Amino acid sequence: MIRIEGLGKTYRVEGREVSALDGIDLEIAKGEIFGIIGRSGAGKSTLLRSLNLLERPSSGRVLIDGKDITGFDRQRLHALRQRIGMIFQHFNLLNAKTVAANIDWPLRCTSSLTAAQRAERVAELLALVGLSEHAGKYPAQLSGGQKQRVGIARALASRPQLLLCDEATSALDPETTQSILRLLLDINRRLGLTIVLITHEMQVIRTLCDRVAVIDGGRIVESGKVADVFLHPRHPVTRSMVAQDDPLTAAMLDPAHAFAQDKLRGTLVRLTYVGDITYQPVLSDIMAASTVRFTILQGEVSSIKELPFGQLLLELEGSDEDVRRVFAELDRHHIHHEVLQ
Repeated sequence: MIRIEGLGKTYRVEGREVSALDGIDLEIAKGEIFGIIGRSGAGKSTLLRSLNLLERPSSGRVLIDGKDITGFDRQRLHALRQRIGMIFQHFNLLNAKTVAANIDWPLRCTSSLTAAQRAERVAELLALVGLSEHAGKYPAQLSGGQKQRVGIARALASRPQLLLCDEATSALDPETTQSILRLLLDINRRLGLTIVLITHEMQVIRTLCDRVAVIDGGRIVESGKVADVFLHPRHPVTRSMVAQDDPLTAAMLDPAHAFAQDKLRGTLVRLTYVGDITYQPVLSDIMAASTVRFTILQGEVSSIKELPFGQLLLELEGSDEDVRRVFAELDRHHIHHEVLQ
């Protein structure tokens, strides 16, 4: 649905050029949830806002459904933005208007619906986000999660094909964050909506996204399926963000800082397995048929979106030949292994 080619953005600050984006290339498929993650100042907000030209790129192209929107005039751009909803970090609600009136506002501004048709659409959206009983309340009477649900309903009012989420959960507590992520996932499945979100939280990416791009210094440094990027991070920035999100994974990525190296007698190996095999006793069967002794030093079983995965840090003790046989059996069962020491 979206193709970004050579996108660049520079600002002039105190008489000098500052680059916010530098040669961004990305493709985002129709109907997927695509995450863009990076630290503060990495360029992720500028990139997101380039998708509806709230930020005009200095170079490159943004194509939506094959059309280069960077060349759109004001009228075509206005029509495009009606097809793109946006959710903001701090909700951006109109405090003097009720919940229903906030959701109705974009319909009043851009649609040709009658008052009765708008009221029907607002009621439909309130039911979708679970706020039907709060229609007459004002934003000050709502919790943070409820405010964000209003923001989501408002973004969906004009039936967009694309939903942009600008740090949509960073102002919320962990429990509320999970409820908003479940709502976004439900909306994606029900409406077939393409969602692009930016965040600095790896947990948001793990829970919600199909694919992810890691941005640093205005450049994409790593991208791919979330499971691949999370379980096998290659770039130092990605490895650092994954480690900060999960101390257990931090030990997996850099066991030198987690274990007393002088206590290790054998081969230190990290195993990664994904999918149904997570719940099968494959490792036990392999080791039972081998003379190699093994010690589980650390491990976890979790999920990325709805994909189960497991990671184990093992110490293997045995002859080189016997350890090689264990590795061959792991390969045969599609269990990824990496020798760390």
